[in-house]
Amino acid sequence: MLKLDNKETNIFEQFPKLKEIPQDRFPQHVHIIPDGNGRWASEFHKLPLFGHKKGAQVLKKVIRALDKLPINTVSVWGFSADNWKRPNDEIKGLMTIFEKTVKEMQKELIAKETRFFHLGRKDRIPKSLRKILEETEEMTKNFKKKKFTIAIDFGGVDQEIRIMKKIQELPKNTEISLELLNKLRDGKGQIKPADLIIRTSGENRTSDLGWIAQNAEFYSIKKLLPDCDTKDFIKALVDYSKRERRFGGRLNHGITTI
Repeated sequence: MLKLDNKETNIFEQFPKLKEIPQDRFPQHVHIIPDGNGRWASEFHKLPLFGHKKGAQVLKKVIRALDKLPINTVSVWGFSADNWKRPNDEIKGLMTIFEKTVKEMQKELIAKETRFFHLGRKDRIPKSLRKILEETEEMTKNFKKKKFTIAIDFGGVDQEIRIMKKIQELPKNTEISLELLNKLRDGKGQIKPADLIIRTSGENRTSDLGWIAQNAEFYSIKKLLPDCDTKDFIKALVDYSKRERRFGGRLNHGITTI
């Protein structure tokens, strides 16, 4: 979503394998779990924040590339509800990276009419970051072309608890429906479950994604995030395009339900 340079690169020419993917075989929602920054930093005898900065650079390039493809929603797991257990200096550094990155993206999101969503709690993050997130959501709320989502202080279990608390505040005769639950979720029902979850670092786990992981396909990149490049994520898209998805036993492809 951010410009790589002054020259627009044709991604289909840059990665010819993409030409083999029919348009309806691209995932509509790609969720990225960026993992391995701390381990990468330790290889250079550096603190984790060194790896987080490098990982953020890689992610920017990947997001820019995915934005040029027929993919409706790209979401990134930035900070889970469990990550508060990390050292304070690392947390502070991560929050600064998030704030700077989202601020940098504002002009690009507006130019490309991409709607921005923050998934997760806003009451525990720094006020300056919360301000940027809310500001960006407000600035892009009327856009409908594409969606970009970042999960900060998010957890599937934590969200379920927050939803239950909201339900308790509703009138007693309120009918509990799937439509209501969707509206009470982060993103207010505008973010559908992921079609494809890509995790770096070679680990084969989805983490506490909650509804985002519903019926999703999973792809593991066997590299730490700072060692990745856009080509690794393109391989994930090619692999996904060859899969036949099953929903309740039925073969299907390219359809996401919520």
